[in-house]
Parts: sequence; C-alpha cells; structure tokens
Amino acid sequence: MSVVTICYRFVVANALTLLYTAKALLGILINIVINPFKNPWANKLNLVPPSNLTDPKYGVHKYIKVNDIKLHYVESGDSSKPLMLFIHGFPEFWYSWRHQIVHFNKDYRVVAVDMRGYGDSEKPDGVSSYKIEYLVDDIKELIRALGHEKCILVSHDWGGVIACKLRETYPEVLHALVVLSSGSKDVWFRQIWSTNEQRKKSGYVFMFRAPIVPELLLQMNNLQYLDSIMLVKGKDTITKEDMECYKYWFGKQTGFTAPLNYYRANFSYSWEENLYGENVPFLLAIGENEKYISHSSQDLMKTRYTTIETVTVEKSGHFMQQEEPEKVNKLVRDFLQKYNL
Repeated sequence: MSVVTICYRFVVANALTLLYTAKALLGILINIVINPFKNPWANKLNLVPPSNLTDPKYGVHKYIKVNDIKLHYVESGDSSKPLMLFIHGFPEFWYSWRHQIVHFNKDYRVVAVDMRGYGDSEKPDGVSSYKIEYLVDDIKELIRALGHEKCILVSHDWGGVIACKLRETYPEVLHALVVLSSGSKDVWFRQIWSTNEQRKKSGYVFMFRAPIVPELLLQMNNLQYLDSIMLVKGKDTITKEDMECYKYWFGKQTGFTAPLNYYRANFSYSWEENLYGENVPFLLAIGENEKYISHSSQDLMKTRYTTIETVTVEKSGHFMQQEEPEKVNKLVRDFLQKYNL
C-alpha cells in the first residue's frame, strides 16, 4: 500500500474524527442549554452490585492472573467437560452472556470472562495496553490457565475481532469458533476504507478516537446511551433491571475509558489480504437489523477463511445473544452438533 494512500487516509480519518467529535460536542451543548439547571453527569453511583450480578444461577465468580493482568470471570458447569469460553464486546461484560450460560452449562464447562479493562477485570493504564496483540494473548493464556489445550470460543462485537485474530494466530487452541455481530480486524478496516456504507456505519469509531469527549457523551444523563443502543422496543429479553447491571460498571468514573481504548489502540489505515486455511469450524452470524456492520462483510469474510459458514439472524440487531437468545442458542448448538462438539 502506497505512502500516498496512507497519508490520504490519515487526513480523512482525522477530519472525520473532528467532524463526529464536533457533533458530539454540539449534542452535549444542546443538552446543557435545554436543561441548564441539571448536571448531565450527576449520575447515581451504585456501591452495591445489582442482585442479578450475584445470582448463583449464573455460576461462580472467580479471578485468574494471565498475561500479567488479573481477569474476572464467571464459571458454570462441570469442569471435566469441554471448555466453552465466551468473550464479549463493547459496551458489555460477562453478563451479556447470561442467556447462554444457563443454556449451555449442562453440556460444557462454561466460562464468561470480563475482558481486560471491563467489569471487575484489571484496567491497565495507557492506550497501548489495549493493542490487539495483548488482547489475543489474554485469551490464549486464559485457555491454558483454565487447564485446557483447546476451547469452543463464542464471541461478540470486539470479542469477535479478537477471536478472529486468535484464530489466525493460534488456530491450535480452538475446537471451533463462533463470531456474532463482528468480523476480522482486516475485513473491518477494508470495509471502512473501501465502502461508504461501512464508513458511515462506523462514524462512532472515528469519534471514539478523540480524548475525553466520548467519555463525557457516553456517561451523560444516567448513561442514556446504553439504553438507546440496547433496549429494543417490543422485546423483553433485555430489561431495565439488566441495564442497571451495565450502569453499575460503566457508571463508575472511568468506566468507559479502558473500553474506548480498544478503538484508540487499534485504529488502522491499512489491512492484510491473507487466506487462512487451517481446519477450524467457524460460524459467523450477523443480525438482519444490524446497525454497525454491513452485510457485505459476510461475503468478504468467506474470502479469508476456508472453513466458514455465514448466517443472517432474522429480526435481530447488534446485541443478538441478548435480543434473540433462543435463536442464537439453537444456532450455536446446531453448529456444534454438526461437528460432534
């Protein structure tokens, strides 16, 4: 890729970052003008976790040291059974897999982890601490630290980006891979720089590169942002009680900084064009109503992995494992049964 192309994308990326940041600042200003006597960041700080987070039906809360950081995870099921590891995306934590934990824990050792910087896991300082190489090594070392050579890896959003990189770098640690509402980092940035559709869908990605402003925007008005992207009209699989669990963690003073650093540390102006031929069963699912990923990325993913199946989940949006848990659970189970896993 030429230097001229990289320089052009550098200019465009920074211009879009300024544009979307200006829009965010305008939104903040309008909110202050409309409510001049209300502090939009005077959120109620919850010192006691919501009861859902400590419900024993989801499993046992544990901690483990891997890759020089402490990770928190929830474990359920027989430890002698195959490991099914769940890794979440933005803005989530282990709780986003609550519907899957109670469904799969009869047949697998289920582990849902808080990724570094999220929930009750350690939050190292500095943007560079969240480069994808560290995130991948966290998961590789976690599998081994849990006493397994391989796992079934189920991922969503940023978890999917990390899972794809793990599959590319260490395919030997995977029995199978499921990626929901996501794709590989290379495909993501190829789409951003090659299609107007994905660039528009990823406007938030450019804004998230800016300092301070994203944190201010996301934590306004009792974290209204979380309600706006997760609560789906007409569906009861994500409740207000569930949202209180999210607000418990993201409502803390620096609750969004580490998660936002995933975007800041891994933004790219180029990508690699590789074909990965290792025989790892791979399922990619995108929701019919997906707002952040273009459906054309499914076809592009097929050009990168020789063993990949793609499916569109009807009536589902981005947070499909929470919006349509029964559909997703069946999809994953049918896929695994096909490979006797």
